[in-house]
Amino acid sequence: MPTNLDLKGIEKAIECIEGVLQARVVGEHTIEEIHVLSRPTKPPKLLVRDIETLLKAKFNLSVDHKKVSVVTFDVGEEPEEKVFLRPVLFGLSWKKNLEEVKVEVEVKLRDRIYCGTGSEGSLHTKNQNILIAHATVNCINQMVGNGIFSVYGVSLHHLGDIEVALVFVDYQGIRKSGEMLVGSALVRDDAYEAVARATLDAVNRKLSFYQEYLEGEQGELG
Repeated sequence: MPTNLDLKGIEKAIECIEGVLQARVVGEHTIEEIHVLSRPTKPPKLLVRDIETLLKAKFNLSVDHKKVSVVTFDVGEEPEEKVFLRPVLFGLSWKKNLEEVKVEVEVKLRDRIYCGTGSEGSLHTKNQNILIAHATVNCINQMVGNGIFSVYGVSLHHLGDIEVALVFVDYQGIRKSGEMLVGSALVRDDAYEAVARATLDAVNRKLSFYQEYLEGEQGELG
């Protein structure tokens, strides 16, 4: 009894050929028709020959070229995917002695690591989370070369069994129009780490605008 063809597998293989947008194979035990939608980057005759070669080499199938129909479709140039700046938390440490509490945060952007610190007298420090946020924002301000971000507040909230860190950041763009940003992050293993991640979450979107500024697309920070 003849074995049914793996039509989906054949279609997927054909769609891997350069220039092919979509393929549909009709048949059951043998291939009756192959319909291909392609970009106009390769002559149809050459594309049909590539399909014949592929089917023979990969599936041991011989197909008459008359069964292959190709329609070229100009979809235009695909827009380049824009890669936005997205800093990531690279390191976090803190130490406390009788005199002060000091935190250090490292944020990585592409191949560069920025280090921000925050400290306060141990007798006066009531909330070390705010120091973490300040140190993280310090890293971001180093990236943009300007102190346009400043910490407004930090809070931790319990929602049932879930703990969430919220960080509020004041943003002063080039136009000096203040804007309040907020970021959040789930507390998993470490609340300090969640605060740092929430701080990055608050400023990430504005950094995207900054990238456009660097590329000269916008001209200024918004």
